[in-house]
Amino acid sequence: MSDNSTRLPLSGIRVADFGWMIAGPLATRPLANFGAEVIRIESTARIDEIRALGPRPEGNTSPNVAGVFNDCNTSKLSMTINLGTPEGIDLAKQVVSVSDVVTNNFRGDRMGRWGLAYEDLVKLKPDIIMLGMAMMGTTGVHRDYGGNGLNIIAGAGISGITGLPDQPPVGTGSLYPDFSGNPNHATLAVLAALRHRNRTGRGQFIDLAQYESTISLLGASVLQYTTLGSVPVRPGNRSSWAAPHGVYRCAGDDRWCAIAVETEDEWEGLRRALGEPNWSAEDRFQTVDGRKKHEDDLDGLIEAWTRDLQDQEVMRRLQRHGVSAGVVQNSQDLVENDPGFRNRHIRVMDHPEVGDMTLHGETISISGVDPVVKLAPPMGEHTEYVLKEVLGLPETAVNELYVDGILH
Repeated sequence: MSDNSTRLPLSGIRVADFGWMIAGPLATRPLANFGAEVIRIESTARIDEIRALGPRPEGNTSPNVAGVFNDCNTSKLSMTINLGTPEGIDLAKQVVSVSDVVTNNFRGDRMGRWGLAYEDLVKLKPDIIMLGMAMMGTTGVHRDYGGNGLNIIAGAGISGITGLPDQPPVGTGSLYPDFSGNPNHATLAVLAALRHRNRTGRGQFIDLAQYESTISLLGASVLQYTTLGSVPVRPGNRSSWAAPHGVYRCAGDDRWCAIAVETEDEWEGLRRALGEPNWSAEDRFQTVDGRKKHEDDLDGLIEAWTRDLQDQEVMRRLQRHGVSAGVVQNSQDLVENDPGFRNRHIRVMDHPEVGDMTLHGETISISGVDPVVKLAPPMGEHTEYVLKEVLGLPETAVNELYVDGILH
């Protein structure tokens, strides 16, 4: 598949990608955008669920038009193999034998049951790098546990600190781990393993439990318990060391601005931005401790100012006076009101089945390098390319695979 990707930093690296849904495919997305040949190994017998779920053109049931799938799998190739057959497993092993990296995010024992565990693959290619992203890892008493983002944020403790103190946990949305730490940690680990292989000639097995990866996003919560013996309560939008610190209603329907004041200089800037109202000079608001003690009153006084102003105006006034403030934007704001985001990050591509499709660009920027962000592959689009060009199989052998039901 020759194009200008040969000039990209990961050109020449091949990835056999067994990942599905979101976290696994997002881990290999930047590898593909920066030149690696990422081959998705799929099956029509058990279609990747993200090909069927999520936003898509109304009434269109094609596995190739789901928005999230297309966004997570830019610049990749797709081949279909029936892994329910010995011949299919053997074919997958042939792909592995010519790859540098193998990735998956199944449960801990799934690859082993196919005969594709790390100890199996190193017999095919001794310097292979394998990434496993099982929810609970590939060892331990919980390795067979499955789940999705909602289960991960709950078990990892994030739901426990998200919400208001007198109300049930609310979490962050079920897909938060899929789009945040887990794929980013995995990509970094693969790059580190490639660096290690280049220096030593040895491959590695990366056992990245998504549960543990998500726990690392907790911040100081674990430290608070291990050092002070106290379990953090759900703080809402408040901070234990700053006030005011919250989200304040602005003019309009469901419009808000987040404001955070952490220093005395910022407090003075807030006073100036508000026109130095009389209440801001009261003794009770002159220290952080005082502002924290009277935080309910303080929030009400600030919101009495913000609710009559547009959110953008609140942000601009506060930022001019050195106060951290930001509009609570929705998706429409990002696309229509933020030209920097739209111009640098939004990609509108011509999809053969639905016309224009809007996708994220590559978020990583490297000086002197322009990533190649191409449309995600229709299911099985590159099966014959992989068989003939990568594996070198003759036409007759490929035809036999189709006849025997190995390719689907």
